[in-house]
Amino acid sequence: MKSVCLLLTAGFLLAGSSLHAQYSLGMSGLLTIPTADMQADGTFMGGGNFLPEEMTPDNWEYDTGNYFVSMTFLPFMEIGYRCTLLHGEFENGNKWQQDRSVSLRIRPLKEGRWWPSVVFGSNDAFTTGQLNMFSSDTGNRFFSSVYAVGTKHVRIGGHDLGFTFGGNIPFRRDSYHKGVFGGISYSPAFWRPLTLMAEYNTEAVSVGAAARFFNHISFCAFCYDFKAVSAGVRYEFRCWR
Repeated sequence: MKSVCLLLTAGFLLAGSSLHAQYSLGMSGLLTIPTADMQADGTFMGGGNFLPEEMTPDNWEYDTGNYFVSMTFLPFMEIGYRCTLLHGEFENGNKWQQDRSVSLRIRPLKEGRWWPSVVFGSNDAFTTGQLNMFSSDTGNRFFSSVYAVGTKHVRIGGHDLGFTFGGNIPFRRDSYHKGVFGGISYSPAFWRPLTLMAEYNTEAVSVGAAARFFNHISFCAFCYDFKAVSAGVRYEFRCWR
């Protein structure tokens, strides 16, 4: 596993169509953190990810995966629906169930020449039977967070560098992530469908890459905390322009 992580790290250090997906959750962002970038208006995304145990909350003791759909209805609003697979002994006799969660992102400030874009968002903030997002009842909000994030891009000679910095708002004592996060992305001028990323998500450092093929299919692979490898695929298209 460490050798695979080293290869991904080397690819980031040696290598250098921008990709905006937060791959592990199926929303706009980097690998595991959000950014203030938004998909184009009318963009639909659907796909799935492999999630190693190291990426899941403490009460999960197994590798799992998720599948998702998301939609950018307006240039400043994105909503996503995601199901994460659960393993255990359940009352109906099944060994696998799924945790359903919703993500929402709103961008009040679009990036300008001298200022970054800003986004406020939430992941898994509500749960069945508990619509009060501030309630201390944990329910099944395994990936709950509310955050604010800003992103600024610098373009030099056709190359694109993106810088992201944000923080999780402590709306609940048992939120999945707490504290500040940040990351960088790089899309080279010689191959725009490629994006290289490095980030810190309040708990771990991750490095990885994503690439888009045929303008619709994107693959991503990254090393999480230099301990585990995650990968995902998504399909996207614009419903209107």
